[in-house]
Amino acid sequence: MARPDLRRAAAAAPLLLVLALGLAGCTVGAPVASEPAEPSPAPAASASETPDASPSETPAIAATCDTVLTPEAYAKLAADGLEPMPFTPFDPVEVRIADAGGLTCSWGKPQTDLVLAVAQVPTGADEAAWAAALADGGYTQTDDPVPGAYVGQPDAANGIAPVAILADGRITFVSVPAYAGSVSPVG
Repeated sequence: MARPDLRRAAAAAPLLLVLALGLAGCTVGAPVASEPAEPSPAPAASASETPDASPSETPAIAATCDTVLTPEAYAKLAADGLEPMPFTPFDPVEVRIADAGGLTCSWGKPQTDLVLAVAQVPTGADEAAWAAALADGGYTQTDDPVPGAYVGQPDAANGIAPVAILADGRITFVSVPAYAGSVSPVG
């Protein structure tokens, strides 16, 4: 007896699909021809969109992954075979910068563990909060290799200690200290 039920269900499926599509078309809310169309409201900004800055807000970082480093740094990346790759934050400071909507860049050498990650966000009036976040993340202010530098805990896998630079109204995370001096000045 199950076979006739399956046949009826199979025969009814296209009819149900047409009916569902027809009903869905009725609920779209298209204006009737005799009614004037009302302008649709502007969509609300999502969490990933950044609204225009007001005078009291922090201006956005003008840097991109193509400009955040000095030309010499990009030449060294190319010479070492590092190329752009997806950004994957691990360090708590780099995660916080990414969560704050900051610039996140990463270059790596294919088939190796060689990776340079750079993340940057304006601090605005929150410079003290960022200094506290650095302390909470185990960073110590050293001003070495550049002024405003904080050195983090060495990576367990490679022993390299990241650097965060808190200066010029921004915080910049650099996963390889040798590139800390290669961050382009604010322009």
